[in-house]
Amino acid sequence: MVRGGTSLEHSNSASRGHQVAIWGVLNVTPDSFSDGGEFLSRDKAVEQGVRMLRSGAHVIDVGGESSRPKGTTYGDGAETISVEEEIRRTAPVIEILCREHHAVVSIDTVKADVARAAIRAGAKIVNDVSCGASAELLQVVAQAGVELVLMHTRDRGQIDETTTRYSDLVGDVVRELEVAVARACARGVPLHKIWIDPGLGFAKTWSQSLHLLAHIDAFVSTGRPVLVGPSRKSFIAEAVRHAVGETPQPTDRLGGTAAAITMSVLAGAHAVRVHDVAPMRQTVELTLAAMHARDLGGV
Repeated sequence: MVRGGTSLEHSNSASRGHQVAIWGVLNVTPDSFSDGGEFLSRDKAVEQGVRMLRSGAHVIDVGGESSRPKGTTYGDGAETISVEEEIRRTAPVIEILCREHHAVVSIDTVKADVARAAIRAGAKIVNDVSCGASAELLQVVAQAGVELVLMHTRDRGQIDETTTRYSDLVGDVVRELEVAVARACARGVPLHKIWIDPGLGFAKTWSQSLHLLAHIDAFVSTGRPVLVGPSRKSFIAEAVRHAVGETPQPTDRLGGTAAAITMSVLAGAHAVRVHDVAPMRQTVELTLAAMHARDLGGV
C-alpha cells in the first residue's frame, strides 16, 4: 500500500521554510508527446502511478486526452476524443489509485463530465489546461469543493502569430491568469483552492517559455500557489540542442528539465509537474537543502 500526501502537504524537505510538492504525470493516452501509449492499459497505468508514489510523488496527475498544442513542433496537435472515451481511460485508474493506494489524484481535463466522473472516482484536484474556459467545468469544481489548477493558454494552446503576440509577456500572462481566477471565483470556486500555472509551451514560442521560466517569481508574487510544468517540453530541446546539432527527443531532456525545476524552486514555486519523479525529487530536495544552508549563513 502506498500513500500520497495532500496537494498542499508538501515534501518533508531539508528546507524548513519553502516546500515543493511533486506531481507525477500519468498519461493514459496513445498520443501524448512524450510517453503516449506506454500506460494506455489500466494495469500499466496503475503500476506506473504506484511507482511514482514510491519514488516520492505527492500527487498523481492523470490525463486521458493529449493536450499537445498545434504548431511547428507538433503539427496538427492532439486529437480530440469523446467524453465517454476520456472517462473510460481515466476513471478506473483513478478509482484504483485512490481506493487501494490512497493516492492524491489530479484529473487533467477541460471537460466538465470527465472532471465529474474523476471526482466520483476519488480525484481531489482538477488540472484545467484551458485556463478556465468552461463555465460548466468551473461549476463542477465549485460544487465538489476540490482544488483547481488554472494553466495559462490562449485558444487551444497552438503556437501561431496570433496566440504568441504579447505586448508584455510576463505581465500579460499574469493578468490573463488573474482574469481566469476571477472567473472561477465568480462560479463559486473558493480563492484559497485555486492554483496557477504559467503554461510553458502553450501559446508561447520556445523563447517565450524560457523567458517565463526566468520570471516564475512574478507568478509567486500573486499570492496564488504556483505549479510549474517544464518536464521534457520542446522549449528545452530548442534552447539546447545536442552537441552535434540534433534536437533532443523528449526522453533526452532530463538535464534541461532538472535545470528548469531548479529555477522554479529557487523562484518560489509550490509544485512541479514531472514525468521522471525520482531524479526530479532529488533535484527539488537538493535545491531546497542548498537554500536552507544559505539561509543558515554557515556551518
